[in-house]
Amino acid sequence: MARKEKEQIILGKPLIPNAGVRTWYTKELNNLVAEMDERTRREVLEIFRTVAQKGGSVESQERILLAKLERYYGDLFKRKAKELAQSMVRKQNRSVSAGLRATLAAVAGGQAFVPVKTRSITGAVLKDFKTSVSQNVSLIRSIHSQYFTRIEGAVYRAIIDGQGSGFLRDELIKCGAESKRRARNIARDQSHKAYEALSRARMQQMGIQYWQWEHGGGTKTVREYHIKDVSEGGLNHSIHKIGAKAYDPTKGVQRDILPGELPFCSCRMRPVIKFD
Repeated sequence: MARKEKEQIILGKPLIPNAGVRTWYTKELNNLVAEMDERTRREVLEIFRTVAQKGGSVESQERILLAKLERYYGDLFKRKAKELAQSMVRKQNRSVSAGLRATLAAVAGGQAFVPVKTRSITGAVLKDFKTSVSQNVSLIRSIHSQYFTRIEGAVYRAIIDGQGSGFLRDELIKCGAESKRRARNIARDQSHKAYEALSRARMQQMGIQYWQWEHGGGTKTVREYHIKDVSEGGLNHSIHKIGAKAYDPTKGVQRDILPGELPFCSCRMRPVIKFD
């Protein structure tokens, strides 16, 4: 009876997202929100003060102004959302390609591992590219809509309650701070999600059949089951087939997931080469 050879496993280096891409994306989104917030706050307060002093209808003038600003920034966010989302995903695609080439060259002792053009955007990579862009466009545009919903509420509360400009100024500052915070969260979460989605597609394209779960670390949103080693019943260092997900039994999740799929999850994939 022939003896079955022991399976050999070679681990590539973990695919670590380029921090520079997230920093760039965060800055771009923050600048976009800051422009909208500064102009809106300035013009809303100007009307509130001057019209009230003259005894005019503050409510009607504010309604006209907010409608104008919402249309203007709606068009701007629509255009910029697609530009920024596409640029971010392209940057992540280049980062994934460089990371895969480096990790596989290390596995192969410095030699090219597979003759695949790892920067081409075709097949599964194209699908994930488009999905990531679409998700980011939708989220960026939602910053604009949610911002003006909050601004309108603040303005009308100030008018109805008879509050002064100081109250309104403080409320507008809160609205702007909330939108900037949401922009930062979107940049952080979505840049990582795009990287992980493209990593999976790239590995599949290159014929890599397995991946290992690697906890990202360095985050305030550490999930106990993600950092717990597979030898102790957790997900960390567990190995899965490309195309398959890992089961997370944690209360509130209890489903198959991928690294980076849950909100602000910083976990990542590591290429695994198996030889029989």
